[in-house]
Amino acid sequence: MTVPNLEATVTLAPSDQWNFADTALLEATVTALRDRHPVLASRPAALSFETTIPRQVGLSGSSAIIMAALRAFARRVDTEWDLVDLARTTLEVETEVLGWAAGPQDRVVQAYTGLIDMDFATPWDAAHYHRLDPHKLPPLFVAWDLAPGQPSDVAHSDVRQRWLDGDTTVRATMTRFAELAISGRAALDSGTAPQQWPALMDEAFELRSRIWHITAIDTELVTTGQRVGAGVTFAGSGGAVVGAAADHATLARAARAYEAAGAGFLILHPGDQS
Repeated sequence: MTVPNLEATVTLAPSDQWNFADTALLEATVTALRDRHPVLASRPAALSFETTIPRQVGLSGSSAIIMAALRAFARRVDTEWDLVDLARTTLEVETEVLGWAAGPQDRVVQAYTGLIDMDFATPWDAAHYHRLDPHKLPPLFVAWDLAPGQPSDVAHSDVRQRWLDGDTTVRATMTRFAELAISGRAALDSGTAPQQWPALMDEAFELRSRIWHITAIDTELVTTGQRVGAGVTFAGSGGAVVGAAADHATLARAARAYEAAGAGFLILHPGDQS
């Protein structure tokens, strides 16, 4: 799901030469556009960005900036992106131009926005991306380390290589992750997510710990919420967590606990996802 409280904004201003505001992300975006959609990058511009997304804590801040730039280029020529193409182009900026390890999941969510159920058995198939009713969500929160960590591609690279090498632990773990997602969707549809999601999130973190190096800071982010009764797992590659609470009293306890721990904290309001 996207978090409407956090966003990236890219501004394009007329210019007689390209200016990328000292960021490789925007320059890489233009490089990809010249190959895939040259009409969008046919005229130079001065690009700048602002973001409220915490950086390098696994909350997809880089892809948000890239996608905002792609949307800005489309708006400049009064056109709209096909959402799958928007997600795919964003990923190609990261993987093919910048050489990062990344996958489609975050980019599809950012392109579609809201709460999305995704099946990647068939790559880039819009028929397998489904918007869900956010009002069925349990009380949710995101918490993060206020000190920047490492870029997410560093964390992803080792696990991806182990998957490609046929590592049985990694493959079994990823299979179980998919099963958790199916169970989570079923709970959402049946209206039992507040009761079932906390345990599913706790299992997701236990699975992650089998194949990922979990830092002391990340462990504390998870256990801070678990100690007050929430289910907690990583929100991305590390540095931020997402938690589910069975009720709003638990959510309030989590807010106090993370504030006391000096972490960033944000309640996710389902109504904002419609």
